[in-house]
Amino acid sequence: MEALTPASPHSLPPFGELIADDPFWRFPSGPGSQEGVAHLRVWLTAGAGPGHLAVVTETGSADSVTESAGYIRSELTRWYGSSLVLLEHYPGAEDEESTETLDLVRIGTDGSPHWTRIWPTPEGHPRHAGLELWMATGGRQIVSRPAGHFGQCQDEAAG
Repeated sequence: MEALTPASPHSLPPFGELIADDPFWRFPSGPGSQEGVAHLRVWLTAGAGPGHLAVVTETGSADSVTESAGYIRSELTRWYGSSLVLLEHYPGAEDEESTETLDLVRIGTDGSPHWTRIWPTPEGHPRHAGLELWMATGGRQIVSRPAGHFGQCQDEAAG
């Protein structure tokens, strides 16, 4: 994927309680296709109106979260309503030099997905400070290894 323009910190909600954590969530990958598998986490958003922040983490299944973003968004909107912010998290491969990323996924009027980078953001970009603040005040828990990551508890992974 080509370099993305960083998201605006104002397009990212503060989030509260984690209400769903499914490390083996099956997502729709299109008409007539198999299902993909990803790690889904959903938080209630804190702020003016009720809403949800959904994070879908790529797990390396045959069907890509990126290629299925439109179908994923439709499915999550059916479950959680239209006040949904969707983030795509790619953890990067430990055995490769790929970078961990976090992107905001929006669906255009034509139904096609569009991504804007949240993290990492180039230091020289005007939105860098705001996005770093958002990451520091909650976003880090999105990119940290969750308790159910690869079927291990954090204590097991550390020991």
